[in-house]
Amino acid sequence: MTKRTGIQPSLAVGMVVYDRHYDMPATITDFVGPFVCLTRPTGLTWRSPQASVRPATTYERRQLRAIARLHAQR
Repeated sequence: MTKRTGIQPSLAVGMVVYDRHYDMPATITDFVGPFVCLTRPTGLTWRSPQASVRPATTYERRQLRAIARLHAQR
């Protein structure tokens, strides 16, 4: 069993993450103090505490790409 230390994995601009508060994958656009600025392909942007985001899984990255393709078609 691994012990959770609460240390956030390194995050970077352009990284796809999953926001646990909003239950959505998004891309990091900036950092403002303890907050991460996030965006979706639809144009939705918001800020979330760094503690509420984690790196996206493969499934969540595919989900974000599918949303981008769908949005580009409309």
